[in-house]
Amino acid sequence: MQSTELEYITALKERLGKRLPPEEVEDILSDYREHFRMGRADGRSEAELCRSLGEADDVAREMVATHFVNKAGHTKSARNFSHAVLATLGLGLFNLVFVLVPIIVLAVLLAVIFLVGGAFIVFGPVAFVLALLQLAGTPFFALWANPLAGILFSVGITALGLLLIIGNYYLANFFYRLGIRYLKWNIRVIRGTEEE
Repeated sequence: MQSTELEYITALKERLGKRLPPEEVEDILSDYREHFRMGRADGRSEAELCRSLGEADDVAREMVATHFVNKAGHTKSARNFSHAVLATLGLGLFNLVFVLVPIIVLAVLLAVIFLVGGAFIVFGPVAFVLALLQLAGTPFFALWANPLAGILFSVGITALGLLLIIGNYYLANFFYRLGIRYLKWNIRVIRGTEEE
C-alpha cells in the first residue's frame, strides 16, 4: 500500500500509462494531485489520504474499465466492446459470473439466430429449384404433393431467413447498448457509487 502522494501518483501513473492515452492519464493524475493538495490543506496526512483512496491498482483497474466502457459507448465496434468486457472482468472475480456469463449467453443467442437465418436463406432457393423441377415434371425427388406449395414455401422460408438476419442486426445493436449500460452499472456497483 502506498503511503505518500509521490508513491501513490507514481503507482497510478505506471498502471494507467500502459492502457490509457497520455492526455487522459495526465487529467486523472491532476485530479488526484488536487485531492492530495486539498486533503493536506484540511490537515490530513498523506498516508491517511492514500488509505481513503484505496489501492492504486484497484483505482487504475476501475479507471481503465470506465475508459473502455465509455469508448465502446461512443464508438460501436466488437473490438471496443470486447475491450470493455475484458477491462470490466479485471475488476474482480464477481464479474466472471455477472459479466462474462450474460455476455456469452447473448453471443450464443445471436449466433444461433444468425445461423438459423442463414440456413433458411440457403435452403429457400434450393427448395425453390426443387419445386420448379417438380413442376416441370422432372423432379429430382418430390418434396411436396403440390409444387406450387413448394414454391410458396421456398419464398416464405427465404423471406423468414432474411427477416431473422435483419432482426438479428437490430437485436445485436439493442444488446450492445444494453451491454454498455450493464457494464457501467457494474462499475458503479463495484465502486460503491450511484452516480452515472
